[in-house]
Amino acid sequence: MSEKLTFHFEGALADEHRMNFYESARFQYAAARLLVKLSQFRNAGKFNKKISSKSNFDVRLASQSDGSFNINVEDAGRGKSEDQFVDVSLGDLVAYVSERVIEKIDEDSLKDAGMIGRQTDADQAQSQVDEIAESVNLGDTTLDAVPVKIRDVIKRRLAEVSREERMNDNSDAIKKIDFARSQKLIAMSAPLIGEMATALRRSADTLEVSSSISGSAKPVLFLDQNMAAEIETSIVDKEITALLCDVVQFNKDNGWGKVRIENGAVTVSFSIPYDILPRIKQTLIDTMKKDQVYLQTYFVRDRAGEVIRLIVAGILPTPAN
Repeated sequence: MSEKLTFHFEGALADEHRMNFYESARFQYAAARLLVKLSQFRNAGKFNKKISSKSNFDVRLASQSDGSFNINVEDAGRGKSEDQFVDVSLGDLVAYVSERVIEKIDEDSLKDAGMIGRQTDADQAQSQVDEIAESVNLGDTTLDAVPVKIRDVIKRRLAEVSREERMNDNSDAIKKIDFARSQKLIAMSAPLIGEMATALRRSADTLEVSSSISGSAKPVLFLDQNMAAEIETSIVDKEITALLCDVVQFNKDNGWGKVRIENGAVTVSFSIPYDILPRIKQTLIDTMKKDQVYLQTYFVRDRAGEVIRLIVAGILPTPAN
């Protein structure tokens, strides 16, 4: 059964059913390369550096409906071959790489939404976001009923929750993606998602990627302009670094936290993908209470090469002193 992936833009020029031609072209080129390479990976567990006519899998651009600015693509590749490396949809693979490249909701996002104040700390604000997102998911309320100022952070949380569900539903298949393959996927997808983010410079304020099979659409990814600006200018290391650090904050529900590195001189945030979180969460909690934590991480750097955040790939036993 075919899957439809929708890239939905809102705000700025997109609200006028227009986009900047150059930004749109860069977005579509990066998105096309990402989906074709993910399709190659689904089929063979690897992808080609260059896309040729032979390796150009049949992901099709569908016509958009009048009066909207959606870019729709269709994929009928899942289950086409019994020899496929991993039996998941393209939406599932977009969720997999997004979990690693996109930072989870953090304190700054909650502050920007006006949810942290004198009487509300970060944990309380995150609980409010979770409650509202759950209410929307259950159909007890609608996004239109959510106050405009916090609507984007709720959309972001809905995408996070949807990715968690996808990771859980496809856990057996995803286990086939070992460390080496995961490294290659991150190295390939991070710059392409950064290139896709250029569409939020002037053409739109937000981008939502959703996936639908049999008409049931679920979010996969949400970006606003602040997230896009960070992704555009950041570089994800291609190799894993083992890091002995002090975990000073950890949200066990969404995998976001903070660590002190460089002998406590620098504090940076980290995020743990949902498919990894269940198996390392308790170890992390137990270890951080009494000792330093030995994390396997990808460093995310700014253009000056400074570490700005971490992507956690695993946890190791803390070395004995």
